[in-house]
Amino acid sequence: MQISEQILSMKDDCVKIRRDLHRIPEIGFDLQKTHEYIKPIIEACRPDELKVLAEVGFKAVFYAKDADRTIAFRADMDGMKNTEENKCRFRSRNKGVMHGCGHDGHMTILLLLAKWISLNRDKLKCNVVLLFQPGEEGWGGARKMIDEGALVSPKVDRIYGLHLWPTVPSGKIGIRWSNLMAQTSDFEIKVHGKSAHASTPQMGIDAIVVAAELITMIQSVITRDVDPHQDALLTLGKIVGGTSHNVIAEEVTMSGTLRVFSNELYDKLMRQIIALLKGLEMATGAGISMQTIVHYPYVANPRALVEKFYTVLDSMDDVVLVEPVMAAEDFAEYQQEIPGLFFFLGVQEPTGTAPLHSSHFNFDERVLLTGVETFKRILECESKCTKKK
Repeated sequence: MQISEQILSMKDDCVKIRRDLHRIPEIGFDLQKTHEYIKPIIEACRPDELKVLAEVGFKAVFYAKDADRTIAFRADMDGMKNTEENKCRFRSRNKGVMHGCGHDGHMTILLLLAKWISLNRDKLKCNVVLLFQPGEEGWGGARKMIDEGALVSPKVDRIYGLHLWPTVPSGKIGIRWSNLMAQTSDFEIKVHGKSAHASTPQMGIDAIVVAAELITMIQSVITRDVDPHQDALLTLGKIVGGTSHNVIAEEVTMSGTLRVFSNELYDKLMRQIIALLKGLEMATGAGISMQTIVHYPYVANPRALVEKFYTVLDSMDDVVLVEPVMAAEDFAEYQQEIPGLFFFLGVQEPTGTAPLHSSHFNFDERVLLTGVETFKRILECESKCTKKK
């Protein structure tokens, strides 16, 4: 994609902002340093309104004269729990936390877009809302932003977002209409048994044995009750239980995730899992409870928006049609409210790129300018389509 001279002139700012943010990753809604870093940069772009949402997030509004529509762009702000193993000078200074999912890059793109808007206010034909959202990594930040007014006053008509993606070639755009990213439900199951000495197992209810049976039964829901042509994934990633080698375990806790691309399939699987829990309770005498920790809808792009998106590209060489992925994204929450488009910005280098959430994840900042250019072109396209009142 050909990048405009005005965007290219932001290269130094691009590198500095990304690396500054990379040094100060924070978790969930505890993003005070991140908040304090980006606030003066946004303020320098002179938005007409700047509001704090979701504790540490921002909603920056730029009004256009006589505009009859509003377009929003969103970037997520939070890092993740992981110890960075990159040896770069700008590696994380926060022990055990890093920007391993590219959110430092997402914020940089939106900050540079704000700078471009501030330099081209006279060209705006639609209002623009820039959303800096905390708590994407499993904290439900998008829903909190929405509940606090992210999409109203002014009423947002469409929203756009992107994610750096290490399996898409660097500088290319990965996109598809319909299902792009999975619906996810992270859950926790607790098995409550009865403690006893290992020499008298008949006196207790072994929570570990019940949990082992439950693991096998839950996995069969996916392999035997789902149409092979439908995508579904269930992973139990953590199990904790027992206190000693010679004591019947009284409690076991299991944590997992269920991912699908259909509300109907999700509801069906959850009903079947709950039925299994109740049946196992009756068969063993154990008490079994299940709690949903976080639930994100699936990301699905309207075909009309994807086809319109193609018009902002230089050629079809700029884009890669990607397959649906089982990763989740709470950008889907915005799409539940208004039309929205989400796409991947490739960071894959020929020499190889570490996957998302890896302790080695890193990327070349030059690709972020492609992200800014893409958002700028979307905004220009939306402005052309805007009819004045």
